[in-house]
Amino acid sequence: MIKFNGLAKFSSIFRQAGLALACLAYAGTASAVVPVVQGRWEFVVTSGDNSTQLSTMGQSIFSTYLLQTPGSPVLTNISAFSYDTVACDTESSNNITVANSSVDPLGNVVVDFTVTLSGQTPFHYVFTGLLTQGPPTVITGTYQRSAGGCTQGSLGTLTPDGTFTATWFPDLSGTWMGAFDAPDMGTGPTAVSASFTLTPNSDQTLSGTISILGSGLINSSGAACIANPVTLQPNMAEGVSQPAGAGFELFGIDANGTHVWVNAYATNPDGSVAAVGEDNPADGTAGVANDGTNNAYTAFYGITGGPCDGLGGGDAPFLLVTKIKKPKKGHDGPHGRDGQRGSRGGHTPSVRSTED
Repeated sequence: MIKFNGLAKFSSIFRQAGLALACLAYAGTASAVVPVVQGRWEFVVTSGDNSTQLSTMGQSIFSTYLLQTPGSPVLTNISAFSYDTVACDTESSNNITVANSSVDPLGNVVVDFTVTLSGQTPFHYVFTGLLTQGPPTVITGTYQRSAGGCTQGSLGTLTPDGTFTATWFPDLSGTWMGAFDAPDMGTGPTAVSASFTLTPNSDQTLSGTISILGSGLINSSGAACIANPVTLQPNMAEGVSQPAGAGFELFGIDANGTHVWVNAYATNPDGSVAAVGEDNPADGTAGVANDGTNNAYTAFYGITGGPCDGLGGGDAPFLLVTKIKKPKKGHDGPHGRDGQRGSRGGHTPSVRSTED
């Protein structure tokens, strides 16, 4: 059980009061321009994780989609699009909310992730930092964990628990081409050319298709695994097609009723995750070139039903080859006044990214 001490509660009260005052101050100051930070964010703890966290789950990471009403300093999130790698979170998805969070006209950002666990006291990770325009666009600063309980942090005091960097990613809109490889365990088809085309919906879920190019994805009897294309469907039992932080998940059905899922994360040319703090600066340009972009994704797939039931694999890069342009309606990302996981190798398709 996590028990907040008096200082933690006192701090929470002041965060709420501070957010309310920020809203009032903004409403009364016509010249104040609040940066737009809505979108996909990957919050990565860069120092302060304890040995248990590092040995069991690696770095503490929050992958989320932040929401912001245009012109407002108040930040929330899509809980269903939020995940973490925090060892103290025994549920890890659909239990993470952002509240008492804000951005001010100077780019000072506070994001309070509240993690709710069944039958236990919620705990917090509060990230406080400064927005810096990119590329890549990042928030850097310090964070505090809840005092006591599993997290054993310093929330409610003036002492930070460590440092972090959060990286922003654009909405997914375009076509990516690559190849699915065999599973890590067992046998399966290799270098199967494939593509996925994605567009964001108004609720930030994803629409689109997954296609196998040629006849490479077949079972041992030579039967085609899927009937092209696989169309992403809303409200599937397996999950909702959505982006979160540096990654995304896709769920669709082909014309024969075969279910296909894909999950992927943004990667650099060397295979590192393309988010600051998870990338590999020691590898030079190859370790950081795609940070904060949709240029390349390492993707994994699985099939349920049909002649290839249970087949899966992946880990080959998919590169953006067509970026879908949409008319601008005000700001399109966290660019101030102008609006604007482990390394894996694999087959690299001979296409060129066109991501800006």
